[in-house]
Amino acid sequence: MKSFGYDDEILTDFFGNGMSIQENKSYQFGPFSIDTQERQLMRSGTALPLPPQAVDTLLALIASAGRTLTYHKLGKLLWPDTHVEVENALAKNIAQLRKALGSENGEYIKTIHKLGYKFIAPVIEIREDLASRGSLAVLPLANHSHPDQAFFADGMTEELISHLMKIEALRVCPRTSVMAYKDVSNKPLREIAQDLKVGWVVEGSVLHASNRIRITVRVFEGATEKKVWAETYEKDVQDVLALQSEVASAIAREIRVKVTPNEAVSLAKSRAVVPEAYTAYLRGRYFWNKRTPEDLKRGAEYFRQTIDQDPTYAPAHAGLADTYVLLGTNGYDGMPPSEAMPLAKAAAKRALEIDDALAEAHTSIGYVKLAYDWDWDGAEKEFGRSIELNPAYATAYLWRGHHLMALGRLEEAAQEMQRALELEPLSIPCNLAVGWCFYYARQYDRAIQHYQRVLEMTPNLPLVLYEFGLAFLNKGLPQQALAEFQKADTSSGGAAVAIMLLGHAHARLGQKAEAYEQLARLDQKSKQTYVSAIYKAFIYAGLDEKDKAFEWFEKAYAERPTYLIYLNVEPSMDNLRSDPRYRDLLERVGLV
Repeated sequence: MKSFGYDDEILTDFFGNGMSIQENKSYQFGPFSIDTQERQLMRSGTALPLPPQAVDTLLALIASAGRTLTYHKLGKLLWPDTHVEVENALAKNIAQLRKALGSENGEYIKTIHKLGYKFIAPVIEIREDLASRGSLAVLPLANHSHPDQAFFADGMTEELISHLMKIEALRVCPRTSVMAYKDVSNKPLREIAQDLKVGWVVEGSVLHASNRIRITVRVFEGATEKKVWAETYEKDVQDVLALQSEVASAIAREIRVKVTPNEAVSLAKSRAVVPEAYTAYLRGRYFWNKRTPEDLKRGAEYFRQTIDQDPTYAPAHAGLADTYVLLGTNGYDGMPPSEAMPLAKAAAKRALEIDDALAEAHTSIGYVKLAYDWDWDGAEKEFGRSIELNPAYATAYLWRGHHLMALGRLEEAAQEMQRALELEPLSIPCNLAVGWCFYYARQYDRAIQHYQRVLEMTPNLPLVLYEFGLAFLNKGLPQQALAEFQKADTSSGGAAVAIMLLGHAHARLGQKAEAYEQLARLDQKSKQTYVSAIYKAFIYAGLDEKDKAFEWFEKAYAERPTYLIYLNVEPSMDNLRSDPRYRDLLERVGLV
């Protein structure tokens, strides 16, 4: 698997502003971490005592992981100005390291006979603020129930991840990253751990029969694939939340992660659920994760079923809020935002009335304040509260990044996008957001290069093709843009946004008849489903028919589509910027 995050060095190159690069480096291998500044070996957040020379030896080996360091080379690195019996001194240091690592058999450090030593475990360089935390991935739990219960196993995977994310000393891979390994049985755990940048890997299974649930879990060291623990748990469905808490607490205990008293209370906190309601909730999340307008609407139906049967189950209200948020967003276009966003806000508020510590609900309200209310301060407050409650919730960083991006604070936005991507390296929205930062900074070559890599993950995904084509278009390559938009039109089944982009590209090429043809397609489509007024505004802007463009922007202003918040940084609208009507529109949205 690939992820396409970018680090401080890329940010420096991207913005060209001399942004400093941290000289301190932090490394992770298996359940261990160490950094070059504190020089303290950690195992899942617990410090392990080592003498300074042993630490020096470990750091030298890690820096050359996978390569043999000879006795002579190590001697020059460790004792450059002192005469030392190198082989004996090194043997002592290596013995101390192997004892601390619990790997006397050479699982981390291999002796190369009569030559030197080699560090053989995968090493991951990690961000400084994550260096002292253990890291773990819960692979998709296998479904041992009837095949039509696959949604239940997926849901239990997601819920177990959510419980483990409550532990601050543990960095947990989110659902979007681990689900890429569903039904992948031939990839070694060592490689999966390296892909996901984790020290521990959890795998297991779920059996849901009648009103009983059985979960089997196994924990492995990622670097060595050594199984360190396995257990089976079983409870009634109504006690499923207690079951998830018990499993999460046991995993934390077995990998020796520090759990604070408050976290222990939070993990132990559970309530009985109505079995039918909880099953409907998991079905709702299953369809929500598919992210098509049709699946989102099915997901909303299941969330409403959950709420009807169990009105005080806060996650169901949060799920409903998340669903309406996407249905009301440009690109999904499942409902007019004037209908979807108030419903999203009401559902999120109800979730917080039940449980004010639900980070997802704060993020949903923040999104509505950003994209619909244009309440910039209110949005920032909600995103900040969400991150405070759950520092591992990537969506909060993602949308705070969009908030900053819309305001033109691109350097800050890129930092938020980087944090989101580090938390969810295989997330398409997070990967797309990186490209948006390049695009809005008018670094079109960088944007094109990035979108090409994202398309390796998801060939012909319309959301990627839209942005890929826009980067070509504003770089001055309209024919290439047109080709990408035509692919998007086909792969999306004629989505309104694809039609709009085709029309805009034809207009920029001077192909007026073809642009008007796309306007006619939007008219026809609007007879069957919701079509945002901003789409016609974009085509008329491409045609440089300014009066018509502003006529449709006014209609869009009344609808409040989400894309209005990006007009201050959108390169495709440059031909309108000198018109006083454009500044007036930006002022009313709160962008200037």
